[in-house]
Amino acid sequence: MNKTILMVVSLLALVFTSVLKAEVSLSGYQEFFAGSADQATAMGDSEHGIDKSGMTNGNYSRITATGSATLDSGIEVGAYYNMARSCRNGDTNNCGVAVNGNGLTFSGNFGSIGIGEIFDVGAGMYSRQTAANPVAEPDGGMLGHFYTGDGSNEYGAANETNYAQNDMKIKFNSNNYSGFSFAMSYSPNSASKDTASGDDGSQNSYVTSKNFNDITHFVGKYSTEMDGVGIEVAYGQITGNAGRIGTVDYNDLEETVYSAAISYAGVKVDYRKNEADNSGEVKNGTAGNDEGTSICATYSMANIGLGACQVETSFIDTSNFSNESKTRTYSADYNLGGGATIGIVYFDAEQTANSVTRTDADGLVSKLSFGF
Repeated sequence: MNKTILMVVSLLALVFTSVLKAEVSLSGYQEFFAGSADQATAMGDSEHGIDKSGMTNGNYSRITATGSATLDSGIEVGAYYNMARSCRNGDTNNCGVAVNGNGLTFSGNFGSIGIGEIFDVGAGMYSRQTAANPVAEPDGGMLGHFYTGDGSNEYGAANETNYAQNDMKIKFNSNNYSGFSFAMSYSPNSASKDTASGDDGSQNSYVTSKNFNDITHFVGKYSTEMDGVGIEVAYGQITGNAGRIGTVDYNDLEETVYSAAISYAGVKVDYRKNEADNSGEVKNGTAGNDEGTSICATYSMANIGLGACQVETSFIDTSNFSNESKTRTYSADYNLGGGATIGIVYFDAEQTANSVTRTDADGLVSKLSFGF
């Protein structure tokens, strides 16, 4: 598999050497948050003294450079380079979020091929209203700035493996054929980012038990519209190789993901689920049943957007105890025009480990964003 991928990359380098002068543009995005939360329970303790409030400038403020050109063969080439604020090795952890990227896409009658620090195919194939709803929460992860979650227990993943990660990969997206489309991506190693030198590099070692080699993601999707009603369904499989850390062997990655969405007259409702079972856990152990589920509804009319989401995760830990989390959001935003948007989200977050409440918090967070 590795040799095949290297051959594809080499062929791309040979075929696309005659690129014409590209058209280049520069754009940017900024975001700022202010909020306050009431945390009844932190780490299982109601007498914790934690009361987070204040302002933050988020994770995703960035500058984006894009370029486009047409090869002699007629194939369209698109390039982009994203860099988030303070993206300096050792200064912040922002270099680990997928908003940073450096990629090329080649498009034609065959579909499109992308290579670089790019999103996995799941980011574009599955319906994910957790990110598309007003204020982009809870997917954006900004709510965690305003409360303290339980880091001592595992609660399961809210999204599929390698979602929103910028490790080096290559991916293919087909064209749409009467509503049907498919895509695949390949990542040599999910840890191939933030290496000691600050550069993305090839790794053959495991940083944690949840990193995998040779991650392959296949997705099929069908979308259609009937009498103004939009319907889309997607189903995918993710596989990857785990390995051994010291004398401990880990389970390979085997994950199923599916989503369904229906939309009509500004309303969209979707459901998405990821099931990774015991992927990345110690072989022959009891830990597993890693699942995440989300259901969301959004409504947009003119400059106004409304949304509600519930995300649930579950996991069976090494002691065979059941751990669960639940996050609810109710959000709204208003497009001020000219690239500026204001929004607000109310959230409620709970984490329960072995029937004991470890986290219980609710709060209100506002957002101001500007794209240019």
